[in-house]
Amino acid sequence: MNEKRLIVNADDFGMSRGISDGILLAHRFGFLTSASLMVNMPATDYAVEHLASAPALSIGVHLNICQGKPISPAHDVPSLVDASGDFHPPPVMIRKLWLWQISTQELEAEFRAQIRWMKCRGIHPTHADSHHHTHIYPAATVAFARSAMAEGISCVRASRFSCWPTNRILGGPHEGGIVRRLLVQSYRGVLQRTLFRGFHSADSRISFPCEARRDSTNLGALWKITFENLPTGTFELACHPGFSERGFSESDAIHRQREDELDWLTNPEMRAVIQRSGIHLISYRQLSAGNIAARAEDNHAVTRVA
Repeated sequence: MNEKRLIVNADDFGMSRGISDGILLAHRFGFLTSASLMVNMPATDYAVEHLASAPALSIGVHLNICQGKPISPAHDVPSLVDASGDFHPPPVMIRKLWLWQISTQELEAEFRAQIRWMKCRGIHPTHADSHHHTHIYPAATVAFARSAMAEGISCVRASRFSCWPTNRILGGPHEGGIVRRLLVQSYRGVLQRTLFRGFHSADSRISFPCEARRDSTNLGALWKITFENLPTGTFELACHPGFSERGFSESDAIHRQREDELDWLTNPEMRAVIQRSGIHLISYRQLSAGNIAARAEDNHAVTRVA
């Protein structure tokens, strides 16, 4: 394939009303193509109610095991929750995943409960990913893959990270020293080629050097240079747009980044850069449909030859 294809996906749909409104605006007036829904957040129902205004928006599931309460009864998933029945916060949950202190059976049950919550409301997720990328930790990978497969989800977020231009970043845009970066890069590549190989994914997810991810001041320039240097293939830009919201944004560590990303997603100049760079914007729904069509064409060609 000699085409440049880009999925622009917003995480955290349903986390707050401001975030949900920002995502819908970025789709309607910008170049956002997909979004991932959190099903256990205060504004989840609000987000679902407003989906009618965005029929072309591809909606996936943002599986969440580190914020809020589980969809499953807390007593059915005791390794995932604290004494109050809430999920363990991200630092605790990630440590427990590293140490294999989580029941994979409980994890799969909760993942499937979240997917079924969406399906019961008439939304079949076009793709699956997770909050704080918890699905790529070794203790969670099998439960994630089994859940997505069992619930009929054909697309998952790429585990590979890449950034462009790449000539100055040996080991990829990961945290830590070069040895750690090379190990993480290898692990993510192996994960995509093995456990997740049965799913449709982008070739890689776009990321940026770790210092740039902590400061959204130069976000527009980073996006611009990335689009201008994007190679052929299929890639995903994961983003977190949203409006500020009183009572929520005060405690949201990336509230400034959300507003900056919303500005750039709706900026005509950035859309022009994408067009000049020959990038074709697609959604996860189109990724799945395109791969199915390609396989059908391949099978037809084999039949004709036979």
